[in-house]
Amino acid sequence: MLGGEFQDLMQEEKDHDYRTRRDRQERQNEGWEAQMESLVQAYMLWDYELDPELGLEAARPSHVADATVDSDGGFRLMVLDTYRTYYFHVKESPRDASRACAVIRHGLIPSAPFAPAYAVSIRTLETYRLAHLRCPHLSIEPFVKSLCDMYGAPFRGGLRKAFSKCLDIYLRLRDEVQKLVDAALGRDHSWRLQNACPACTYTLEGEAKLKFKMLVAMDGNESLKRVIRREMVDDPPPIGESDDESSPMDKLPPAPSTELEDSRSVSGGRYLDRKTVDTFTAHRLLPKPKKSRQKAQVDSPPDEEENPCASRWHNMVHENDSRMWGIFDETGVFLSLCRHGYSLVLADMVRSGELSKYPLAVVDALLDAFGADIGGGYDIGCQFATTLKNSSIGEKAKHLNYTALVGVFHGHAHNRLCQLSNLATYVPGLGLEDLEGCERFFSKSNHLAPALRHASPFHRKQKIVEYLQHKDIADTSQNLSKFIVDNYKQALELLAQESDFKAAMADHGVADIGTFERWLAEERLYLKNLAKEPPQDTLKMEYYRKLIKLQEEEDKLQLILDSWNAYSSTGPGQNPSQKNQGQNSAAVQLQHATNRRDRTLAVVHSLETNLGITVQWTEGSEEWEAAKQLVEHRTYRRALDELERLVVSRLFELTKMNMSQTGYKLRKHISKALQARSQAIKTALKSYNTAAAKLKRPRLTWERIVEYAFLSDFDLLRDTREDITLREWANPTSRALMDRYFKIERAREEITRLNIEIRRIITHLKDEDEFLKNAEEKEQDRVLAHHIKRYRSLRMRFSSLHRARFKKLSQLPGFTGTTLPGIPSRNEVEDISEKDGGDDSRSDVETFEEEAFNEKLATTLAIVD
Repeated sequence: MLGGEFQDLMQEEKDHDYRTRRDRQERQNEGWEAQMESLVQAYMLWDYELDPELGLEAARPSHVADATVDSDGGFRLMVLDTYRTYYFHVKESPRDASRACAVIRHGLIPSAPFAPAYAVSIRTLETYRLAHLRCPHLSIEPFVKSLCDMYGAPFRGGLRKAFSKCLDIYLRLRDEVQKLVDAALGRDHSWRLQNACPACTYTLEGEAKLKFKMLVAMDGNESLKRVIRREMVDDPPPIGESDDESSPMDKLPPAPSTELEDSRSVSGGRYLDRKTVDTFTAHRLLPKPKKSRQKAQVDSPPDEEENPCASRWHNMVHENDSRMWGIFDETGVFLSLCRHGYSLVLADMVRSGELSKYPLAVVDALLDAFGADIGGGYDIGCQFATTLKNSSIGEKAKHLNYTALVGVFHGHAHNRLCQLSNLATYVPGLGLEDLEGCERFFSKSNHLAPALRHASPFHRKQKIVEYLQHKDIADTSQNLSKFIVDNYKQALELLAQESDFKAAMADHGVADIGTFERWLAEERLYLKNLAKEPPQDTLKMEYYRKLIKLQEEEDKLQLILDSWNAYSSTGPGQNPSQKNQGQNSAAVQLQHATNRRDRTLAVVHSLETNLGITVQWTEGSEEWEAAKQLVEHRTYRRALDELERLVVSRLFELTKMNMSQTGYKLRKHISKALQARSQAIKTALKSYNTAAAKLKRPRLTWERIVEYAFLSDFDLLRDTREDITLREWANPTSRALMDRYFKIERAREEITRLNIEIRRIITHLKDEDEFLKNAEEKEQDRVLAHHIKRYRSLRMRFSSLHRARFKKLSQLPGFTGTTLPGIPSRNEVEDISEKDGGDDSRSDVETFEEEAFNEKLATTLAIVD
């Protein structure tokens, strides 16, 4: 079973290979798997036998001299190196388990498992790997073409294929080595997720309890699609006639797929498999409880009460989108990140848009990994909260206190009532976190899209996982301390404005800060009341209409009784058979009319009980006329309430858009949301003018509405159910004060969280370095110990940078944290002690400094309280 299909290129004549590409690929995979253990050992030994002090520069061939076949045996292959290509003579030694192992022992990666014709030097593969991860636009073909330019040789497609195969094996060897290192350190597949971010997960003893133990962001992205390969169908099967107006071609079943079966899989523990995600499909949602018809007429649905955006967000299931998904298999990814940017879990979106099953599967994985008190940001978090509650993991999420949140950037696209409950500014415990990490990540990962559009399923997933791993190790780890320092400085700047804020409060006559919480509650209640009519007025109008209907039913019943009496008396010349037929018909009509009258009467009695009416209203009475007036003005009031709600929300949102220090992208985002909402205002304006004309009220024009910049300009507000212009919280100065108050409160929370995270990172850097050093010293296998050392250098790459940044931060006025390490919580201590057998003893100086810090921290917290 030979896997060296490139050997054909090296020989002038050879028998034709009748194997299909599918067979060759699978046989090559089987060939690599059969000797993977020996290949990994050869790769690790080659790296170890080089100078260990070279570190990452050791990824180079041990010698590159040209050679020819001699009498000692061996074999020859073409080598692609960074600056030249050459033929290399490989001699097998007794310790080589196979030809591939002999090639790897010389710092080369072969293109085939048994009889390779090509090999690529490890240093060249490492150069491409890092260059591609830094610039995802760089795919294999332009890189190999660049090599050919340096060689002064023409490019051939076989070189690209050989390079791709060698790269696959090189990445697989790196993964296998990492698995061995993780096993030696006692870190199983779940360890990575549970310890993804030291600032979020490395808990210490004596920490202040945070409302949100961990903050995460999740979102879907449709850039990383992959086109599925299908057969060309010459004679499509006949189809029947369609009742709709769509093209008959739209009804054709998809052509069979020509995707190659590939048994390879990627590691890393980030991907949720499709079967796991599919367990959260729509049919797994719990049914909603039914409500009685009478209660539904009076009360709003629970979802609308808890979530004012419940009817706004819908998954895209339009016919055009469904047809578009047909050319793709994976239509994107759904990703979750911690607030510092470390990747947690992700799932492929398969032949669909952003369905509910993807965030549900992600939340389930996060709850299993991190437990209680997670805050999850999602662009439609308000609607997702309802979906989560009705799902199969609803009770689990409620028990573990999972909170669905909305990111700052997307929050301004929600209506104002939703913002008052979900916007990050108003959520206690959220600090200055914007929960928009996914947007920042996608702006960079979108560069991967060209390389993935026509990749195989394995290579697509391989590139995504490699990109995530590199971003965590290189970018996110390097920027971790910068993220914290920048947030700390931003919070200190906000807190520095507190004295000016208190002076402005005194000038405006605000007695205490509790006023701002009350104003927020009043604004929420005001907008809620505009969303529906007062229940008492609704019941009175309903009672009035039922009284009129009852009178109509009684009149109809009386007419049928008169007809019954007419048929009961036999007049002269009347046919008896016609008389019996008429009586039967009248009896049926009488029964139906009686049932309708009785049902209406029962509703009237029920409404009288709810309204406390003891004497039924009569036409012309004071109550009757009042209810009649309510009904006549109902249409007008409904139109006015809707117009008022939309215009007031627009004015409040314009305040944010016109506020200083609002970024350009956020301004454009709010502007687009307002433009989309303009159509709703136009519709409401048309309904209002129609109702106003009947009551001879003044009309409004669109030009006049768009000119409103302040509530005081909206004269019509004085004619509404309650004059909002008289409310203190509606005053522009009051709203500016309220916004400053909530920002200062969030800044205090951010300082508290950052102080905890700084100490966690410093403690983690110290403990991780000690743990890895101990593991390296105690490892009996020196080759494996060498790779543990390499792993430690990678993990500790930015430790000095973090310490320098935190030391500089600690010198700023207003810093209330510490740069001293703490004591890991019991779970962390047990985890470390089980692996390195060490104790947690510290010097007397460290103990004294920690006690002094705890004293200082207690005094500071007391002053803040």
